[in-house]
Amino acid sequence: MPDAIYALVFQGNVLDGFERPQVMQRFGELFGLPVEEVERVFGHPRVVLKRNLSRDAAHAFRERLEGIGMAVSLDGVRAATGASSASVPAGAQSVSVPVDAASATIPSGTATLPPEQAAEPVPEKRSQAAGAPPFFAAASPASGAPAEAIRELPFEFSGQGFEYFRIWIVNILLSIVTLGVYSAWAKVRTQRYFYGNTRLDGASFEYLADPIRILKGRLIAFGFLLVYMLADQFVPVLGFVLMLVLIGLFPWVMVRSLAFRNHYSAWRGVRFGFGGGMGEAYKVFLLWPLLGVLSLGLLFPYALCRQQAFIVGNSRYGVTPFTFEASKGAFYRLFLPLIGLMFVGGVLTAILAPVFPALGPLVMVVAYLVAFALFNVRMTNLVYNNTAIEGHRLQADYRLASYAALMLTNMLALVLTLGLFYPWARVRTAHYAAAHIRLEADGDLDDFAAGQRQELSAMESEVGDLFDMDVGI
Repeated sequence: MPDAIYALVFQGNVLDGFERPQVMQRFGELFGLPVEEVERVFGHPRVVLKRNLSRDAAHAFRERLEGIGMAVSLDGVRAATGASSASVPAGAQSVSVPVDAASATIPSGTATLPPEQAAEPVPEKRSQAAGAPPFFAAASPASGAPAEAIRELPFEFSGQGFEYFRIWIVNILLSIVTLGVYSAWAKVRTQRYFYGNTRLDGASFEYLADPIRILKGRLIAFGFLLVYMLADQFVPVLGFVLMLVLIGLFPWVMVRSLAFRNHYSAWRGVRFGFGGGMGEAYKVFLLWPLLGVLSLGLLFPYALCRQQAFIVGNSRYGVTPFTFEASKGAFYRLFLPLIGLMFVGGVLTAILAPVFPALGPLVMVVAYLVAFALFNVRMTNLVYNNTAIEGHRLQADYRLASYAALMLTNMLALVLTLGLFYPWARVRTAHYAAAHIRLEADGDLDDFAAGQRQELSAMESEVGDLFDMDVGI
């Protein structure tokens, strides 16, 4: 019996849980289409994206597109008879996507094919520089081979509270005995413990920093702080000038710290990196927060969005950059329930304070703690769910109830033990993060890491001297 063939159809809808602007952006990046072409595809009632698909290939293509949020369906089913294309039901409208069939790329500005000829986006051979992930590389319409399914890979953390307690207590004692000099080694021991106990796809993360470089940065920071304190005490004008200098240096400190942390973090033998520029850093860490203050908070969500886009968008694994897709509107929506919660807390405090004076402050404390937990949950989910790297997407599903319970029990235990519960609190938090964050891997991560190692090999000698110290963050 001949195999059935299918047409892949998009009718302009997106799946629940996805935002239409983000889906459109991902679709445009995937096929290298300009904004006007993406709008035309999403604005048309029926788009035949691909014809002549076997059953396995059709389902593989549909899964890939549903992965970015497009509600697609299979249509035009009939037995293969050697015809070159699948039929489309009568009366159905369709629109083509511009394709250069000879090179299997999708250049902007290419003339569209006639509606009666189904467009076949085949991005397997798109250059890596285009920035879109090769979603369809594993499924060839000619062979009908199914694409490799996207794998959900959880992060795993295997640390234990008492195990970290022994590291933590030794770090504190030696830092006290050495008047803080050992704190650089303490940081390295702590980072290596948490990195080494965090695994993804069977491989642990690595922290490769040299304590001497951290110590150099901390001595410089301590020296500057000491000069500022003395100046503020004896020469107030000079102290004020040094304070302004310190504020002006903050963006530089952030960039250096991010570059240091990423450069000395690795997974599967490949280091991370950070390439943010100083000009943009001064905008996102100084200018926009200042405008947020001057606007009475109205620009704070925008400033926070710009900061996260700067941090994530300038980070990379090997030579491949991360992408950050969250919209500015999403950050404003992040703050709306927080404002509402604090407003309700203020109203209840005003009502209860005259009648029950002790309850007024308690209500505000509870409202603040709930708002703090809600902000962390929504912020974590927003950042991770909009972070990707070459088709591999991070996902987070923090929950307010479970996170608030974790935060509350950690706080109570810290108070009751006079701070000695800190190692267990930090380990519990790391376990929670690992249990609620995962990577949706589109392809083999071993091959991806190997490709990064190969491309980095020619750069190793050039970047080694650029990261000579940490500045204390």
